[in-house]
Amino acid sequence: MSLAVTGAAADSVRGTALHLGADPPFPVIQVHINARADASGADPRGQVTARIKTLGIQDRARVICLNVIGNRATVGTEIVKSNDPGLEGQGQLWSVVDNGESGGVDRIAGHPITPTPPVVCPPLFFNVPVVSGNYVINGATP
Repeated sequence: MSLAVTGAAADSVRGTALHLGADPPFPVIQVHINARADASGADPRGQVTARIKTLGIQDRARVICLNVIGNRATVGTEIVKSNDPGLEGQGQLWSVVDNGESGGVDRIAGHPITPTPPVVCPPLFFNVPVVSGNYVINGATP
């Protein structure tokens, strides 16, 4: 007799979606996330790319922390490449909500950029609905 182990071996957030910025001029923002960490949140890795075509902004960030609780995740990043070199080395937190495939609308928000990258990923509750695309959050089973 063998026992099947179910559940994810790691926390992860993956996907690409478009959303409107929360502040005027409410630009369309495309965010691609590929973030992963082990069940304890250790060994975070991956990247987040954000693009605001109408404002000419594009950056790529490395994942430095990840916190998954149910269908919600906080992803912490350090910007490593940007068409605005002044942003490189700065940090940002992203709030992501996966509302499933059965008609629920996923949600996301990039929180204000900070002079230094975050060292922890606290639960965040502000986010806006995506207008197209999908995020998938998987929580590790301890």
